[in-house]
Amino acid sequence: MQNRSKKNPIVIDISRYQGVIDFKKVAAADVKGVYIRLTEGKTYLDPKAYDNYKAAKNAGLRVGFYHYAHTINNPVKEVDFFLKKLGKMKADFPHCLGLEEAKGNTRAQVSTFGLAWMGYLQKKTGIVPILYAGNSFAKSYFTSALGKYPLWIARYSSSNRTKGFNNPGNLGDTPVWSKWAMFQFTDQGKISGIKGYVDINEMDLSFFKSIDTGIIYTNGANPPSSYRKGDSGLGVMEL
Repeated sequence: MQNRSKKNPIVIDISRYQGVIDFKKVAAADVKGVYIRLTEGKTYLDPKAYDNYKAAKNAGLRVGFYHYAHTINNPVKEVDFFLKKLGKMKADFPHCLGLEEAKGNTRAQVSTFGLAWMGYLQKKTGIVPILYAGNSFAKSYFTSALGKYPLWIARYSSSNRTKGFNNPGNLGDTPVWSKWAMFQFTDQGKISGIKGYVDINEMDLSFFKSIDTGIIYTNGANPPSSYRKGDSGLGVMEL
């Protein structure tokens, strides 16, 4: 796969573990976007997801959401949970499926789960999702059937995690992907506005341009005054 490039935009990914973030400082550090953990499995909502969304959007950052999968679950139920918690929040990046644990499943089973998850999400939203995994996991558990989806790959240098590899390498003798859409080169990055470490990624410039939908700001302080049973989304969470 291709090497990193200074022309590629920097995108971080975050969860509750980063605590309170000053997104204006993040944006001033030349970060172009942020992926926010929204859900995990069928029941877990990241408690910082909505606050992170509002603050990142209003700092002028492009925003995407990722889901941490449990491959022993029904993928349809996981997607339904993800979309329920997404509500009416506006994503600028494709929704992401994170596959990191086999939980006793085989390569074929993990790949079948991934195909079902992403296929169902695409059917429900019209958005082609992106697939995240570590380099070793992808080599061990991904079949060629997943190659139709853009890849977000992670690989870190053991000698210098803040520098990382120049490229993640090929995924096997016959690579499923010849190019990555996003490359997570460190999990120990330092960015102004964030205390402690944060994952840092390069997004391939051509991929970034192909999904450029612009920024949609959100007024997070004034939810509608009334709701009906069954309503969901950011306003309900704010209320």
